[in-house]
Amino acid sequence: MTSPGPALADAEDYVRFIRDVRKEPEVAERWFRGLVHAIYSLEELPERCPVIPEQAEFSFEIRHLLYFSHRIIFRVDPTAKRVIVYRVYHGSKLGLGKGEIP
Repeated sequence: MTSPGPALADAEDYVRFIRDVRKEPEVAERWFRGLVHAIYSLEELPERCPVIPEQAEFSFEIRHLLYFSHRIIFRVDPTAKRVIVYRVYHGSKLGLGKGEIP
């Protein structure tokens, strides 16, 4: 269904920040479980999520799902009937460039 790629590293970085810097391991675990649940929710109607504002930068359609302070950046592959998750970015990040999507 999904391919983690750099998205998993993005999520792990944020979990480490919550766990190690903010010293809130339970919050980190709860956030990650919720993130996984949000990603799996894309199995049903991923097109419900809007196209990203930076769409003009890309040659294929990219959408995002907001999860608390983060954006789950993904593409729907209708031929393979799957969702490809590219990144999990904090919402404060300004824009998404071509080099950030594999």
